[in-house]
Amino acid sequence: EVIDGAKSCGYNLPADVAVEHMKRTETMGAYKPSTLLDFEAGRALEVEAIWGEPLRRARTGGTAMPRLEQLYALLKSLNARRE
Repeated sequence: EVIDGAKSCGYNLPADVAVEHMKRTETMGAYKPSTLLDFEAGRALEVEAIWGEPLRRARTGGTAMPRLEQLYALLKSLNARRE
């Protein structure tokens, strides 16, 4: 999805870029993403900047991103529960 979304926005990423990033992440050891740190600290999640905007740009470019849409909806729901 990420590669297709990027392509719809005019960025041509190599097909293996996602796999390479995942391999690099595996060598980092245990860590918590910033969204999880915000959630655990009771802060608002940066849903729009990190998840919503890339999704909207991909949609504008004609690319569906169903997994990202699902994640975006779940994170928005978590944020709404805190308001």
